[in-house]
Amino acid sequence: MVHDLPSWRSLDTSPWPPGADDDAVARLLDLAEEAAPEVAAHMERTARLARRFATELELAQPLLELVVRTAHLHDIGKLAIPPWVHEKPGPLTDTERRMMRAHPVMGQKILERKPVLMALGPLVRATHERWDGNGYPDRLKGPAIPLPARIVAVCDAWDAMTHTRVYRGPLTRARASQELSRGAGTQFDPGIVEPFRALLDDQIDCWAIGA
Repeated sequence: MVHDLPSWRSLDTSPWPPGADDDAVARLLDLAEEAAPEVAAHMERTARLARRFATELELAQPLLELVVRTAHLHDIGKLAIPPWVHEKPGPLTDTERRMMRAHPVMGQKILERKPVLMALGPLVRATHERWDGNGYPDRLKGPAIPLPARIVAVCDAWDAMTHTRVYRGPLTRARASQELSRGAGTQFDPGIVEPFRALLDDQIDCWAIGA
């Protein structure tokens, strides 16, 4: 069961009227494509995956679009991180790791510059929090992490694991599914992982999206 889904289904989504921020999102994605193509491709795939998953969760359309926009921009803060850090093929130093962990905060700051995207800032900021409270930047725990961020975290991890990264090749889908299961209750909301993995079993072909 998805934690606190009823309260999110009743959320007042009037700050995010459908389509109002499409141009602003598109401009940021164009900027990402030019500055960091791999980051842009990852965000696009994650957003497509998030749309499919949120649809299966039967989220109301305004909430679904909120999830998708969060996914589309979840790593936009990496544009403020030197490419030699987020494109480094080897292990990061402690300093580089701190720089990388700043990207959710930088993402929020980028979004706050655009009034139509400002409300997405806290959601993007929370996409690297962990269910057990050991994430970053704010160490939010459990349902204190906004639902869109929890959904995006699972979709983000799946795409990252199943595609080539600068530091490793892709995992098999079976291995990636096992990793999600292992992280349920610690890294991820188990109420999100369970239906995501069920969908993997039921509709395995759909997960080639963006491959």
